[in-house]
Amino acid sequence: MELRPLGIATEIIQETGLNVTYTYDDLVFIEHNPFIIQFDDENAKNLKLFFNIDCEHEAAGKLASQLKNAASQREFTITASGKFEMKQKENTEEIDIKFIE
Repeated sequence: MELRPLGIATEIIQETGLNVTYTYDDLVFIEHNPFIIQFDDENAKNLKLFFNIDCEHEAAGKLASQLKNAASQREFTITASGKFEMKQKENTEEIDIKFIE
């Protein structure tokens, strides 16, 4: 199993003024959940970007621009990959994530 560049992804995310709150497998969760980053196992220098369906279009555009600039400074790319919806499962602390491409 190849190690994923979590440190670099964290630096890129922090340039937006947000922080990583949780990582699970290939996903990186961000405080307030405006977007999720997914590591691209086919291209280690690429990060897939999914915006929350509730993130306003203008805010998403600004965040995407900041992420792409921060990534390019580190010789990484950000690929807009769609949107996601997050819902808490009933009577549990687990969440379901639905990706919308």
